[in-house]
Amino acid sequence: MVKIPEGKIYHVPEDLEDALDELDFDISPRNMGERVRKGDFHVEYGGPKWFGSIYMIMQVVMDENEIRDNVIEIIGPDVDEVEEGSTFPFGMQFKIWGSEIEEDYDEFFTRGMADSLENIEGLMGVNTMKTFWMRVSKRVADRFTLRKMCQSVIALTKSAYPIVEKMEARMIVGAPEVGGAELIKQIREEEIEPLWKLSESRRLGIEDDDVDNFYSCTLCQGFAPNHVCILTPQRMPFCGIISYRGAQIGKELDPHGYIDELPKGEQLITASGQYKGINDYMFEKSNRTIKRLNLYSAIKYPMTS
Repeated sequence: MVKIPEGKIYHVPEDLEDALDELDFDISPRNMGERVRKGDFHVEYGGPKWFGSIYMIMQVVMDENEIRDNVIEIIGPDVDEVEEGSTFPFGMQFKIWGSEIEEDYDEFFTRGMADSLENIEGLMGVNTMKTFWMRVSKRVADRFTLRKMCQSVIALTKSAYPIVEKMEARMIVGAPEVGGAELIKQIREEEIEPLWKLSESRRLGIEDDDVDNFYSCTLCQGFAPNHVCILTPQRMPFCGIISYRGAQIGKELDPHGYIDELPKGEQLITASGQYKGINDYMFEKSNRTIKRLNLYSAIKYPMTS
């Protein structure tokens, strides 16, 4: 068991409108894809410098007593307590519970967490899980805190998905005074990686030939207008945070969202994985720019990127 220092405890308002009204930065899809360059960040969390000492996880718990609802714990210094240009390893963990939520919903809510972070003004969020990388821009540093960031994720998740009945957050900034990169690495190896492996194991064992329908995702059209991902049991999208099962759950929970179910249609080329149904769908959803797609080729008619 890893000994983790005590952090500062904050409580999210029960009323979700009040929780969002407290935030004095913009939250909007127009912020998606924002990049904060090296000379423009106030503080950086994760990224290539800290690979091996980073984790980001959304954990579904099956016992509601394991969650401190609407509680945020920040261990280590917050944005307003560090010098400009600081960089830290970090770990970010959200827990959710709901009487109708199943264990394999974790992937869907991980995607929702990433969406919420990407919509925050002045925050750069790149990658996920063990390579997550955040930068807070200088222009929002006077009003941005990790507490507010976590509060926004909790409020947005509960607002969008009422089946989330309880949710909490814990953010550990690996400053030297709380244990540095070694603490984050130890937590990741002993507590987080087993959860990742368990989550991945629930999605193995199904192949493309076992299903009649595939799924598509158009979320990234917010900054790449012609981009469409096709999700199959054997092929995840480039983001790496949604699988075939995750797409199924996404369609169930958000039927009017960015996930579509589509029939494979006639198989045109077996080896490269080309299907008439997918070609027709890609042409329309890519703003009539992509005429054909090979699921299993990175050279000829590959997935959009």
